[in-house]
Amino acid sequence: IFSNASEIEETLEAAGSQVSCSDPVQLWEAVLQTLGSSVYVPYVHTLLLIQWMLWLMQCQLERVLTLLMQTDHKRSAPVNLQTETRNLALSMEEDSSLMVAMTAKDLKDLLHICTVICQGVKQMKMEKYSEALDIFQEAKGLPRPRSLLAHIHTLTGQSFAKLGQPHCALHFYRKAVEVDCACHSALYQSALVFRQLGNPKAEMEALHLLYSAVQLHSDKSSSSASLVSLATLLGGEQMTFISRVPSPSLILHTLAHTCVFNGSISDGVECYLDLLASLQSDGKDLIHTGEGASFPRIPVVYLEAGFALLKAKRYSDALVVCEEVITSTLDFIPERLLLDADEKQNVADSDVVLEHVDFVLWAGAAHLLQAQAHWKLKDTKEATFDVCTCFIYHYLHGFIKLLDWKQIHLGNTEAMVERMVTLEAAKGQALAGRGLCFLERGELKEALRDLHLSFQMTPGSHIKMLLSEVLWRLVRREEASAHWREAHSTSDAPKSVNVLLYLQLWPDDTAFDFSELKKKIVEYIQAKKTYALSKTLVCYLWRLYL
Repeated sequence: IFSNASEIEETLEAAGSQVSCSDPVQLWEAVLQTLGSSVYVPYVHTLLLIQWMLWLMQCQLERVLTLLMQTDHKRSAPVNLQTETRNLALSMEEDSSLMVAMTAKDLKDLLHICTVICQGVKQMKMEKYSEALDIFQEAKGLPRPRSLLAHIHTLTGQSFAKLGQPHCALHFYRKAVEVDCACHSALYQSALVFRQLGNPKAEMEALHLLYSAVQLHSDKSSSSASLVSLATLLGGEQMTFISRVPSPSLILHTLAHTCVFNGSISDGVECYLDLLASLQSDGKDLIHTGEGASFPRIPVVYLEAGFALLKAKRYSDALVVCEEVITSTLDFIPERLLLDADEKQNVADSDVVLEHVDFVLWAGAAHLLQAQAHWKLKDTKEATFDVCTCFIYHYLHGFIKLLDWKQIHLGNTEAMVERMVTLEAAKGQALAGRGLCFLERGELKEALRDLHLSFQMTPGSHIKMLLSEVLWRLVRREEASAHWREAHSTSDAPKSVNVLLYLQLWPDDTAFDFSELKKKIVEYIQAKKTYALSKTLVCYLWRLYL
């Protein structure tokens, strides 16, 4: 084929045609004018298909359109590229003596539908989803391989999802999987829609299927590759848009996180353990950044796994996983961070400071999870829990000034907000843990102080009930009953996705027997009602007497 303009020029000169430009489009126009009525037409048209393919691979749709117009000797622009490709008539005689990898007709059909799909993707990128749907509807009626039809269904579903029609989107994602069970992008997009619809059970099922399909696909070794593959024709950028699917590790992490967040603890634990085993088998150390910008830092994955093990009542395993975080981050935590930083500190230094804060937060969260595990095991002294929670509180509390400085100099950036939310959640849980320790030891004033502070940072009915317990023991009956009523009259707000999974509030994390308190408060409230009724009756009788 013509690999460059000079070869086309040489061919034209051999045919007796002189050209004075090197633009490929104009050169092809000259070729078609010179050889368009000769016996070489079938061969020229076959080479034209190759040129079409090359420009399609580079997503140069304007050049493709111009080339096809020249083939039909048109001078005015057609309605659109789809119309031109649909009406294109090429003369392509097959030579039976040649062994070809793909006939010219099959190549033309494949180029036709791939060009239409690229045009639809272009409309999607321009956020013209209704126009994209019309294009994909036409593409469904063209000759195509099954895998390409599955991609068309997936793109149709994505367009419907963007138009706010999630159920229509799911319909086409299902059709894509029915056509080609290896269409991973349809499964992934389905999971995203189920999350949008608030259907965690369906989301987890889609993620399970996706992970299994991706694993099965990666295990298969292709012994032969097609000479003209869809990925080649559509180009890397287009294929990335059409069939984008996260890495297996990211899929597994998303599945594990979704399972634990929605209460499927045992499934989540198994996914996290598989993920940890995969990360370890890849030889990645704990401080590795992960598998890309969307994959969490590996210490975060370990902390989430520790949290899941804690929820699954596998306390010893949770201790081991959290210890990995503590020992791995120990060398990266500076003995001291510069709190009174110079305003002229550069961005690189600021990033280092934020990195150090991350290490501190990870270590603190690991200690918090370990403290809860020790509490559940009941095999350590009360001091163990107290030391862990106090360590977290003082360690994190020492960074308030640092984070205030960062907010002044870096502004209210997304990274800053994320760290502040994490800090508040960690401090709130650490204070609640220390308050519980004080309560167990009978140090009621200290317990009241920490629980009040914890409630301000991380409100919840469980903290309210602990406050009620402390106030009752301090013989502040009215306040205790008020907190108790509030705890039972209002439900906790849904878990915030902004707070990291391993710092989410779980009412049953720290078992505490409130049965005795409940009995006393019910009796107290009933006695108050009886007293008020008796007082009212006495007043009424006294008025009658007077």
